[in-house]
Amino acid sequence: MINDANNIVLAVLGAVGNGKSSTLNSIIQEPLFQSGRAVGPITQRIGSCVRHWRLPEVGRTVHIVDTPGMCDSTYKDVENVHHMVDFFKSLSHGVSAFMLVFNIHNTRLDEYTKNMLRLFERLLGPQFWKHVVIVFTHVDEDQRSYLEDNIDALTDPEEGFVTVIHQWFQFPYQPPVIFLSNRDTRYSQYARDCFMELYEAVVAVENGARREKFTCTFFQEVNNRTGIVQDNFIVQSIRSAAAAIPQMVQSGSKAVVNVCNIM
Repeated sequence: MINDANNIVLAVLGAVGNGKSSTLNSIIQEPLFQSGRAVGPITQRIGSCVRHWRLPEVGRTVHIVDTPGMCDSTYKDVENVHHMVDFFKSLSHGVSAFMLVFNIHNTRLDEYTKNMLRLFERLLGPQFWKHVVIVFTHVDEDQRSYLEDNIDALTDPEEGFVTVIHQWFQFPYQPPVIFLSNRDTRYSQYARDCFMELYEAVVAVENGARREKFTCTFFQEVNNRTGIVQDNFIVQSIRSAAAAIPQMVQSGSKAVVNVCNIM
């Protein structure tokens, strides 16, 4: 059941092409979420389902929520907000972990990612950071030694990528950081060890919250409404959150503000 209190609820966030869908397919060992290389975004809609967490086999089910490239330039504005409405409705009963995904080969903290995180923090409150797990993909075994310098730079306690995020948003929590390979996950012990570390990180943020899923006033208000009233409330909330973030008006996320004026 989607709303089973024992489910792990995993939401995956990040820019297009960072390996979000591939990571979810690896977790459930099933090609459910479309992934691959393409010019445009692959995940064109929210994907949500309940499956067994199979990498590793842990005896738990996971409600996985895959997201489109929100604010991607190929989306029509109205479609973009509809996707966001579906996304937040899928998570409104609580979230175990928000998995923030980056590609190890492109770790620039771009305006898209900054604005997405600003929007989430504004909508959900700063407590959502307690449930964030940062993941870097494409850290394959045959490139691991070549990537060690990248990994060291990313995790540098003074100037590393994770430290920059921490300073940028000024949250008082230190999210766990995981390096993943989605290559040959059925047979590669290296890849399987990576996903064991991911599962342990998700459990750690659950345990840090006393095995309680993340919820907030916004989610509670969503659940107090139904139908078009619920949808309109989410749209208005996104509009208000985006309008309160000055930087969003000057970047690609401007579409979020514009579309909410349309609906």
